[in-house]
Amino acid sequence: MSLFNGIESSQVYGAGNYITAGTHELEVHECSTFESSQNPGRFYFCVEADVLSSTADAHAPGTRVTWLVNMQQPSSLSHCMGFALALNPEATQADITSEFMEGICADDQPIRGTRVRAFANNVKTKAGGDFTKVSWEASA
Repeated sequence: MSLFNGIESSQVYGAGNYITAGTHELEVHECSTFESSQNPGRFYFCVEADVLSSTADAHAPGTRVTWLVNMQQPSSLSHCMGFALALNPEATQADITSEFMEGICADDQPIRGTRVRAFANNVKTKAGGDFTKVSWEASA
């Protein structure tokens, strides 16, 4: 028996270098959705992007960062909408449909290379935990 039996059906995990507080100029590498392996039934929208510049020491140019949205949270669609609108400054909320969001997660990655700006700050949740809130805009 090989140590690699079943590798063809394994999931490839992303960078896991989550966006920290600061202002970040990013280039989108990949958008995807996935189900949590630790919490079946919990789904995430994931953006991986390459850092062009950042005010955070943790994100040097050339590194890849990850932004995750837990799609079971009430604010999930709002967060996704903010990201999607940053992809195209000419877009309106009416342009951002479920089909659009599914499309940006497609295998051909149609938004790869799109530049966006992320503003991240740390906030406390109602339960007292830490959360990094990210807002987005189109990059100049």
